[in-house]
This record gives sequence, structure tokens and C-alpha cells, in this order.
Amino acid sequence: MYCHRCGNKLFVDSVFCNRCGSKVRTVEERLNRPRVPVPPGRPARRLSSIEKQPDSYYLNQYGEDDVAEEEDQQGYDEEEAVEFNEHGERVIFRINQAFYPVGAAYFQSSMLTVIATALIAYFHIRFWFVPLWAIIFFIPSLFRHFRHIHTVYILTDTKVEIESGWLAKSSRNIPLRHIQDVFVSENLKERMIGIGDIIIDTAASESKISIDNINEPRKYADMILDQLHGWD
Repeated sequence: MYCHRCGNKLFVDSVFCNRCGSKVRTVEERLNRPRVPVPPGRPARRLSSIEKQPDSYYLNQYGEDDVAEEEDQQGYDEEEAVEFNEHGERVIFRINQAFYPVGAAYFQSSMLTVIATALIAYFHIRFWFVPLWAIIFFIPSLFRHFRHIHTVYILTDTKVEIESGWLAKSSRNIPLRHIQDVFVSENLKERMIGIGDIIIDTAASESKISIDNINEPRKYADMILDQLHGWD
């Protein structure tokens, strides 16, 4: 026999529960008691990882808020992500030429090699001519590829810098205060594949300076113009 309220084990002749003090129901009272429908309980709500942690979890050993400290650290990391060159100038972008002209040159070299191989096989010429002609056809493409890799356009908060050259390095600096105009040059084919040239008109030079064959030229031209507005 058990208490209907707390579940304590009772003696058969008990009238009250010796734990909670509730009156023990007789067999007749339990049988004649009307049954009341019990509504289903609400499902338990899952606590988020933040709710599960005690308040002391957010305080470090000095009693400061760790969340605010993490936000400060995140902002500090974002500031560290800014690139500076060896002169302490902030680098806005550093880009290379688009790979499309290099890929077109490799495709042309491959097609010429295939044609040369077919002609050598048709006229029964010695096979060692095939790698010889392949080297001859691929040399211009390799030179163009090396020039593509070693041509870099850099915009800082004070100048535009053009670095080029593989064996012999050359660098040209255009101060922002000397730039008069910036515009984009694209022909139909370049617009279809998303590349173009940025033309920079300067007061210090009679000829215009060109940033050739880059992806999204309008985007980078706008970035140069934004830096020019800072000098106005």
C-alpha cells in the first residue's frame, strides 16, 4: 500500500501518511473517485548552449565579460588583416592579370602541336620531330605565363604601383596626387569574358598608363577613384 500523493510505502492499517501527512484513501474512495482527464504535458524545450551555461561562465578571472572581450579581439583581428607594404602604406588591392590570354596561348600551342604531329605522321617523318616542334610552339606560351605571374598591380593609400619582370624586375609608381582621370577600356570580346584594361591619365606623363587584362576592371577602377576622392 502506497501514499497517493508522495508514493511513500504505508502499513495496511495506516490512516495518514507518515511522510507528507495526507489522508490515506480507502479502497472505496479510490474506486468511486471520478476520473478527470489529464492534459498532455508540454514538451521539454531544448536550452541553447548560452542558456545552459551559468552566469559565472561569462566572467573571466578578473570579473570582466568574456563576450565583450571576444568582440574586442575580433575587431583587433580585423584590423590586423589589413596589409601594409614595406613603406608602411596601406595596401588597397594587389592583383595579377587575368589568366584568359595565357590560357588562349596554351590552347593555340596545343593545336599547333597536334597539327604538326598529324603532318609528321602523314609524311612518315621521324617521330623525334614531334617533341621538338612542341617545345618550339610552347615557348611563347611559357614566356607569356611567366610574365603573367610576375606582373602585379598594387594600389595603396598614396600611389598606384606596377611591378613587372621575371629575370629583370621593374617597378613604376604613380602617386595619386598626379592622377587626373581613370577610365576602363573593353572591347566586345573582353566584355563577354569579364576582363578589360584600366587607363590612368596622369599630369606628370604625356602617355597614359594602362593596367592590362584584369578581371572586373570597373570594380578596381572604382577603388582607385575612391582613393582619389580622399585626396581632394
